[in-house]
Amino acid sequence: MKNSYLIIMAIILGSSFSNMKAQTYKADADKTVIWWQGKKIGGEHRGTIKLKSAELEMQNNRPVGGTIIVDMTTIVDTDIDNEGMRKRLEDHLKSDDFFSVEKYPEARFEITGSEIKNGGSIEITGNITIKGITKTLEFVSDLTTSGEALIFKGNIEIDRTLFDVRYGSAKFFANIADRAINDIFSLDYELYLKKK
Repeated sequence: MKNSYLIIMAIILGSSFSNMKAQTYKADADKTVIWWQGKKIGGEHRGTIKLKSAELEMQNNRPVGGTIIVDMTTIVDTDIDNEGMRKRLEDHLKSDDFFSVEKYPEARFEITGSEIKNGGSIEITGNITIKGITKTLEFVSDLTTSGEALIFKGNIEIDRTLFDVRYGSAKFFANIADRAINDIFSLDYELYLKKK
């Protein structure tokens, strides 16, 4: 009887320690997609940007740490048909008026924690760095699985002026009127990861 009790306790404790152990997942950059959207008075622009790399530490079905790096040099517009106009916008977004990608070719997000919310979504907290400026960011993500892969999906809204991206901002240019560009840009993402 005593031996049976010890075996049961060992199984329970072993299972508990197994649940506590974090597992590392690495992103599949080819399957991951990030869409951006910026709005202005009377219009908007949309496009994509590529993931450079990502590794997440998963524990009890939520991320407890990790780093996500985006390649800022890959900003592409997808809503302008005219090739010349499209290239002008892309070059402008990469210039010092916006994201200064020659000097700051990467943006990164460092996960510091997360919490599973009602309904199963995950609130993720961390530090985002754009143009060398770091701010705290929280957003909600949905997590699904496909075989052994993890797929995070969601939307992030970012105030660009917090990262010294001031071009066309009514916050800094009082007489800009109907040429103002919204301070908030959004990112929709599908992040695919596999166990490392």
